[in-house]
Amino acid sequence: MSNQIPIFDSEPETQEQIEEKQRLQMIFTDLEKQQPAFLDEAGKSIIERVATFLAILFGVTAFGSSFPPPYLKANAWNKYLVIATLLCYLAALALGMLAIRPRSYTWHRYQSATMAQMLKKLIAYKKRLVQGASIVFAIGTLILTVLIVSIIWNG
Repeated sequence: MSNQIPIFDSEPETQEQIEEKQRLQMIFTDLEKQQPAFLDEAGKSIIERVATFLAILFGVTAFGSSFPPPYLKANAWNKYLVIATLLCYLAALALGMLAIRPRSYTWHRYQSATMAQMLKKLIAYKKRLVQGASIVFAIGTLILTVLIVSIIWNG
């Protein structure tokens, strides 16, 4: 007796299944086409959010008639929180700006493999920068939250 595995014919796909596959392929093709523009917009969004939160940070540190305010003079911990928040936001701002920075690309019009490789590198580069900016921004926002709670708690 031989150990042959019986071959089963797969069931033919229905028209609905074929259309669903085509629809999914179109969706993912569109996502792939739009990814560089999406990453640029994400970088711009991070820059806008950083600017907003920098305004909040400056508002928190500039309250009162004297600078630095008493809650920063009396509490060294709060000074470090302000500096850490500022550094995180500036790093997120720099990463966001690098993600949307115009640059030249070397590509060969008639070599699709080279163009596909260049697009893959471009998307990976922008994605790393946007993800890094998002993470650093989130850390800065958490530090800012701790700073505000500390000011309220000790104030």
